[in-house]
Amino acid sequence: MRKFLFLASLFMPALSFAGDKNKLSGNWREVSRKTMKNEAIAYKDTIKIEFLPGGNEYVWQKAGGFIYKGTYKLEANGLDLGMRYFTVAERKGNKMILKDEGGIYEMESYTPVANTPEAKRQEVFAPVKTVQQMAGHWSVYKRTSANKVNAIDYSRQLKMVDFYPSQKDGKWGAFFATKDADNAPSWMVETYVNQIVYLDGKDKRQFTVIKCADNELIMEEDGVTYYFRQFK
Repeated sequence: MRKFLFLASLFMPALSFAGDKNKLSGNWREVSRKTMKNEAIAYKDTIKIEFLPGGNEYVWQKAGGFIYKGTYKLEANGLDLGMRYFTVAERKGNKMILKDEGGIYEMESYTPVANTPEAKRQEVFAPVKTVQQMAGHWSVYKRTSANKVNAIDYSRQLKMVDFYPSQKDGKWGAFFATKDADNAPSWMVETYVNQIVYLDGKDKRQFTVIKCADNELIMEEDGVTYYFRQFK
């Protein structure tokens, strides 16, 4: 699948929409701005939005302005950037139309110039083929959610994970919830197939591995993305 996406990216201007309906991807820039009465607005502060791979983070910048980085939530037709909220009026191909009280913004996806910071932020992560690539003790340093979180369940929210270089008692690792003691994990790693970690214990869970490189492990479950590091 990742190989297919990589090859597809060579022939498309940008990967506009991720497979998950609650996620966006790629680089977008404003090509027109109108009032709510559909009248053209002259502007110089062109909006650019980058939806980053592996989670629900984005980078926002207006021409001549500061770069802002945050997390977004996309639910139904609402795009919540935290500092700004848009209604998504249209999502089709390489075109997206956003609306707010200030007007109507037509966005087009584009491919950033090679070797620029924009391009590097969109680099596809190398596949993680084996558990051994993730071996070690990993601690959460950041979490993001693609959906609104009304209350945090600390008996399920992860704080750290261990992956073993070889099986121990038939298991490949251990996952710890925030409430767990450091020697009492709630879940054990049963197997790892096609970048999915299968857990059993308090209940069954599945995590998709997005990245394991440069001392960073990224995994996602049901719209919640966990970022881990190995601290010395």
